[in-house]
Amino acid sequence: MGRVSKGVECSIKGCSGQAERSISRDIFEKSKVGLELKEGVGDRVYLCKTHYKEFKKSYRKNVWRIERFSR
Repeated sequence: MGRVSKGVECSIKGCSGQAERSISRDIFEKSKVGLELKEGVGDRVYLCKTHYKEFKKSYRKNVWRIERFSR
């Protein structure tokens, strides 16, 4: 069992929601989403449903489109 299924909290500062997804910290920082992480976050970032939605929009706008069309 992973951490998400065990009920880890969202890694965003000021949010105490239960995490739905986890992503690598590198990918999170590439997306330039503008969300501030809590202190002591390791290599994985855990996001609740609302923050994952924000991340996904920003990632598609800033990273995904660039990587997709640069091939």
